[in-house]
Formats: sequence, structure tokens, C-alpha cells
Amino acid sequence: MNAPPVTGKLLIVTYHYIRAPKAAPYPGIHPISPADFAAQVNEMRERYHMATPVEAERFLQGEASLPGPSVLLSFDDGMVDHGEAARRVLDPLGIRSVFFVTSRPLVEKKPLAVHKVHWLRANTDPRGFREEFEAALPEGWRAGNADAAERADATRRYPYDAPEDALLKTRINGKLPNDVVDAATAAMLRARNVGDAAFCQQLYLGESDLRAMAERGHCIGAHGHSHAAFSRLGAALDADLHANVDCLTQVCGAAPAWVSYPYGREWAIPPEAGALCRRHGFRVGVTLNLGWNEGAIDPALVKRINTNELAQFA
Repeated sequence: MNAPPVTGKLLIVTYHYIRAPKAAPYPGIHPISPADFAAQVNEMRERYHMATPVEAERFLQGEASLPGPSVLLSFDDGMVDHGEAARRVLDPLGIRSVFFVTSRPLVEKKPLAVHKVHWLRANTDPRGFREEFEAALPEGWRAGNADAAERADATRRYPYDAPEDALLKTRINGKLPNDVVDAATAAMLRARNVGDAAFCQQLYLGESDLRAMAERGHCIGAHGHSHAAFSRLGAALDADLHANVDCLTQVCGAAPAWVSYPYGREWAIPPEAGALCRRHGFRVGVTLNLGWNEGAIDPALVKRINTNELAQFA
């Protein structure tokens, strides 16, 4: 007999910063407050089935149905915020989620360029940040006059940011080489007497935190070693992922079965995503292509939304 068709639909909601919105003087970081996070979780669990990572994986692989519309929570980058959210909100409710972790802070004790940018923007007035950042770049990488097409592309990529901020983020995340951004932001942090070790300890989960979360039933997924967009790494992509997988396997005792593509939009998704997932043993690859997952699903190109898109889709 043929197996019955898989039914149900799954909405994956992702979180980054979960902290008081006024924790920094400038809007370089756009967090959800712990109270609002808890309220969102409670509202979702009242309306939907809260899928476990195992249930979600089997559904996305076409192996098992879900009991109606379901939600899975995910968290990107392996931040201390996420450990607090799990301990204070998720664990008491019996909710199990997926935490995508980048390994450079664990292995090299060096912060990711993206988070250095966030911290610097949150602690520097916007014009001052743009001017200081440009001055810290090698001359060949400094911005010229952006044309209308580049500005339109930036607004499309970052619709929740002011135009100048969207343009800056497009250059940092999609145009400038990761090592150039890394060096410029490192110089800016040194000028503020902020060291790598202290930065990492304040921002990222440690090995014991991740191990404990895995033991409590949460899924620890891959998110790259350097957090560079996979589409931009070229021949270095496999080495970057090998470093990430090796670290998480050693820390958690099992190889990660899920991967989240850094930045997640179409421009950042690697070519041949399915082949990449098979090569590294990933059963699920998660994007930021928006929407519910239902019907014919490519498990290497799973849809997901940010928390600020929850009202639109849920």
C-alpha cells in the first residue's frame, strides 16, 4: 500500500536579539524585549501546535504529518540572549526549538563582524559610525556615490531600515569582503578599548551552555563558521562549514542535522543548496524566504520568517 500523503503546514519563526529595546543609546540593534518574546510565545502556543525539531524535520522530509498548523521557533547566531530565552520561557513550557550557532567565537574567541557592526552602530551616532567606518576601510573599498539602482536594491533587502542604513548594511553584508569588514570593525573596537574575549563572553553562548541546551532536547544547528553569506564564500564554503560542523559535533556529541544560511535571503543562499546539504549531512536547510511550509517542500530551501513578520503570516 502507498503511504498516506503528508499533511499539515509549518511556520518557522526566527529570533536574534532578545533584550530591552533601550539597552543601547542608538538603534543599531533592533531587539524584541523579553516580555514581548514571552507574550508572543504564549500567543502562538494558544493558537498553534508547537512542533518539536524532530516533528518539524520529519514533516519537512515528507516522512510524517503535523497535527494541523504548527509553529517551530528558531534562533540565529548562538547568543547569550537565546540561552536566557530557553531557560526562562521555553523550558518551563516544554517547548523545544532550533538554535543555529556560528563557531568562530567558540573556536577562535573572536566576535563575528556582523555583531561588531551591530554593537558599534548601537553605541555610535549613525553619521559618526558611517564616517568612522569608511575611514577605517582600505581606500580601494571606500564608498563612492551610490546610484538609484543600488539604493533601490538596498531598500528591497532591508525594508525595515532607513535608506542610508539600508545602503550601509547592503555594502557590509553583500558587497565588502568579510575580512575587510572584520578588520575595520576590529580597529573601531580597539579605539574603544573593547577586547575580543570580553566581547565574546558578553554576547555568545559558551560550550557548556550549548551542551546543556542539547541535553534538554533543543536542536543545535549549523550557521557557518564565519557567518559570511554562503553565496559569497566560493571555494572556501566547504572548509567554513567543515569547521562549523566539527566544532558543534565536538561540543554537542552529535553532528548538526539542520543548517541556517546566514542572511537567508535569495542573494545569500548558496547555489546547489540541496547538494551542499547532502555533502555535509544536513537534512534541513533554512532560508529567510518568507511563508508557511506546506505542500511540495524542498528540505534544503525551507521557508522562515522574522519575528517582525509574525503578524503578517500568523
